[in-house]
Amino acid sequence: MAVQPHPDSLLGRLAALPDPRVRKGRRYPLAALVGLVLLGMLHGRDSLRSAWVWAGQRWGVLWRPLGAHSPQFPSYNTARDLLARLSGDDADRRLRPWLEQFLDHPLGGVSADGKVLRGSKRDGALALHLVALVAHEGATVLAQREAVGGDEVAALLALLTEVPLGGRTVSMDAGLLNAQVTQTITEQHGDYVGSVKGNQAEVLSLLDAWVAEAVLSPPGRTSGATARAGGADCASATVKAPGGSGGRAPA
Repeated sequence: MAVQPHPDSLLGRLAALPDPRVRKGRRYPLAALVGLVLLGMLHGRDSLRSAWVWAGQRWGVLWRPLGAHSPQFPSYNTARDLLARLSGDDADRRLRPWLEQFLDHPLGGVSADGKVLRGSKRDGALALHLVALVAHEGATVLAQREAVGGDEVAALLALLTEVPLGGRTVSMDAGLLNAQVTQTITEQHGDYVGSVKGNQAEVLSLLDAWVAEAVLSPPGRTSGATARAGGADCASATVKAPGGSGGRAPA
């Protein structure tokens, strides 16, 4: 007899995901199929097939706790086809509260990162381009979205309104650092840190001038420069040179 998971457990949250399959074809519960893959990944398997093989070798002791109805192991295509039809964005949103509850404390730093998913280009289709928010602690993916048309900034802006940012610092590279992104982070009560390169020449020049005056100058001197990019103010941070008063400096 299959075990009924607690609704607040990870397996219970998986069971609450909308099942994209027609009811007639649901031989294996969604939670059992996704659960066997997650267990494989947690045990070091880095691909769907290797996770499936790992679970198959242990299915005799896994099928009941996972809530499966039969000791017969599901085929690889059964697991693959279900995962291909699941909405990753929806799953992220629904599972995120469980992750926050499981960790039982506010997450620290978060990295914003865009990448092309390895092995996702096949049959003439373009490779899947994703932007993810990753917690520094445990390298946990908090949320991810497809960068439609390669627009990483648009995907990041959507993610920043979905993940609680209070008390967190978001780090990003120069390609994602712009006024709209930094404004959204501060509106969500977060902080940010990023690199500024030659593609933001005006901001880079202002930062160089601020560092030369406020950081490298003798104690007591401060800078009052506020960075502007693309016609909009970048968020600024108050800095205080030794022995001097607070000034405004680009962050």
